[in-house]
Amino acid sequence: MQTIRNRSLTPGWGATVNRERAAPTSDVDGELIARFLAGDRAAFDSLFAKYQDYVYNIVFGIVGKSDEAHDVAQEVFVQVYRSLGSFRRGSRFATWLYRIAVNRAVDAARASRSWRWLPLDETLRATPDTADSPSRSAERSEEHDIVQKVLQEVPVQHRDVLVLRYFQDLSVEEIAEVLGCSTTAAKVRLHRARQHFKEKYVATFGHEYGTLESLS
Repeated sequence: MQTIRNRSLTPGWGATVNRERAAPTSDVDGELIARFLAGDRAAFDSLFAKYQDYVYNIVFGIVGKSDEAHDVAQEVFVQVYRSLGSFRRGSRFATWLYRIAVNRAVDAARASRSWRWLPLDETLRATPDTADSPSRSAERSEEHDIVQKVLQEVPVQHRDVLVLRYFQDLSVEEIAEVLGCSTTAAKVRLHRARQHFKEKYVATFGHEYGTLESLS
């Protein structure tokens, strides 16, 4: 099996990573799975190549460090490799895969205090927007620092839904599929996660975050 390549991400609060959507699911996935189960190991490499970036983005948003995210994402694909025989045909492979990624990442984040925070600060500094003017870059840097400070107070149990919504740009319905809950439950979880962000921001700065209402 291949290994996860190193990535440099630029997550933005209220925007998707690289404006990506969830990887499209089609009959191609089913065909690749069937070939793999029939003994064609190269078919798994094709699934890996298609989904590795999306899995890494999810894991990175939850665990908070690129090297740990690399290891956890690799573990996700090892689990998928070993468990693909139990995948229920007719289901969406992407949903099944993302659920494994979220569960692995949340477990890792809870197991290590060093993985507690979302990684906005280091990644945003590492990949400056060359289109920004110096003054706009300074404003963006200050805003990123503020958001990072607040995100450090958001509990890990709310991180998965925020990452799926704002890093992966999944709809509420897609989030519900990944988390294995109803659409109503996904809406409630997202609402509570945003409320945690709002409350921590107000407690820290004494006023609401100006663009919080756009996080919907």
